[in-house]
Amino acid sequence: QIRAEVKNLFAALLAFRDSQANNNRTAIINQARTYIDRHFSDANLSLNEVAAQVNFSPNHFSAVFSEETGGTFRDYLTGARLEQARKLLRSTRLKCSEVAFQCGYNDPHYFSMIFRKNTGQTPQQFRHEARLKTQKGSQAA
Repeated sequence: QIRAEVKNLFAALLAFRDSQANNNRTAIINQARTYIDRHFSDANLSLNEVAAQVNFSPNHFSAVFSEETGGTFRDYLTGARLEQARKLLRSTRLKCSEVAFQCGYNDPHYFSMIFRKNTGQTPQQFRHEARLKTQKGSQAA
């Protein structure tokens, strides 16, 4: 009887510890995402830098980030940069090279290649289609 109670208590303690560890991992990954979202325009932003911000080794951070988000650090960083690029292409007349620089890309050609790989369009094509959609929307209103 006592042995069963001790076993149940021990199992409950282990479950609690595991849930606390999962909550802590989630909080750390959220902290990392916030850091990335605030610093993605820095072309030198790296996995090592973000890992240091959350006091993880780069390898451990990479593994935990992938487990928690279902994607890699590089994928998340690229997604944040391209989301901002789409906003700038829709709402400004900045040259594509300037959009690239503001989104953390030092090489406008590399930016265009990554943009096309992820969206199926060049930045110029995306901007043109966005303007057409805006014009059609304002004409319909």
